[in-house]
Amino acid sequence: MSRSSALLSLLLLACAVPAADAATGAAARETLTAAAAGPAEWRSFDLLVDLESLPRPYTCTELWYRLRDLLLAIGARPDLRIVPYHCGPTRAESSRSPSVELQFRLPRALPAADARYADVPVVRATVRLAPGTLRSFTEEDCELLRQLATLLLPALPVHPLGAGLSCPAPGAARHSFALEVQTLMPRS
Repeated sequence: MSRSSALLSLLLLACAVPAADAATGAAARETLTAAAAGPAEWRSFDLLVDLESLPRPYTCTELWYRLRDLLLAIGARPDLRIVPYHCGPTRAESSRSPSVELQFRLPRALPAADARYADVPVVRATVRLAPGTLRSFTEEDCELLRQLATLLLPALPVHPLGAGLSCPAPGAARHSFALEVQTLMPRS
């Protein structure tokens, strides 16, 4: 392909994106953004999350695995530290209002002028947070994820997509739940 043909193809592609409908245009921009994401640095977080009135008590191990799976799913480094409080080795010894101390790192995009300070290359990704995609989460963890989406995610460079997570009332039939977020993921 000649250089002028390649430039013409790029020009036609650039003109086609605005002509697409709003949904297609947004998807196309996300694809372009994902391709454009590049240098980032690791940003440290040290947070305490106080969960309240969960439908059931969680053991310390259950909380540890659920928070680990959530943080890894949104791009955290695997060297995270999770310390659950007000829980025990069994559900009978655990509280319905535990706290979790979290120390971890997530990528933060750098402006082009600071690219030389980059620790990690990243891509922008949409991540589905749900039972099955979060290995340790089950259908009875909807309220736990809802509280984490309300208490934890706003403090992070993670952007929920769509409506918030709604959970059935206690005692109602369980239903599938999912929350989608946009985040920066380390590129391997």
